[in-house]
Amino acid sequence: MPFKTFSFEDIGEISIYKNKKSRNLKLSIRSDGQIRLTTPVWVPYATGLRFIAKNKQWILNHDRPVSSFLCDQQKIGKNHRLVFYNRDIDSVRSGVKDNYINIYMPMKMDYKSKDAQELAVKASKRALKNESINLIPVRVQDIATQKGFEYNSVSVRSLKGRWGSCSSKKDLTFNIFLMQLPWHLIDYVIVHELVHTKHMNHSEDFWNEFSQHLLNPKELRKEMKNYSPVISIAD
Repeated sequence: MPFKTFSFEDIGEISIYKNKKSRNLKLSIRSDGQIRLTTPVWVPYATGLRFIAKNKQWILNHDRPVSSFLCDQQKIGKNHRLVFYNRDIDSVRSGVKDNYINIYMPMKMDYKSKDAQELAVKASKRALKNESINLIPVRVQDIATQKGFEYNSVSVRSLKGRWGSCSSKKDLTFNIFLMQLPWHLIDYVIVHELVHTKHMNHSEDFWNEFSQHLLNPKELRKEMKNYSPVISIAD
């Protein structure tokens, strides 16, 4: 089923799926919190986008469920999708190829099982790291050039409890889980660390400098609280 994913301010990412059997536009929120619009194949994506904008309040009024499991067809990062398969094998296996994170399980294993979930997390982290390596340094360079910052190096890692850091030598480190944020929040984190190349603390000078490079830093800072640098799995 062909689909495209779009990012909406205040809502997040929404996938538009084209289904041959569909006769109408149907907006739904899946058990994993994913928002999906299903349309007939002949409906242009632009029409779907207008339908989503018209029904924005309906989405905001509904509590989006939070799943403690990584789910089949769940989007990971910017370019990957997680897929669970049952196969005639003895143990769970994984592979990352062509923007798909494939988890292969024995025939009777459920995707919610501990072994499947733990391997899905490990494989998802590999995918996020690969995306980060390809996308973050380029993004940092573009923003630094536009805003007149200088830095020494950029690296990506799986960090606990923080989105990024800046050393006294102007070495920047970013969390691979940034790939799960909307791009405007990724830019927020990048600008934050670039400002630290001039101000190593969170002094008044830091925040004054920071506010010069973003239009609505307080709103973005509040929005960041809705995200955590972690992939949730079942207990």
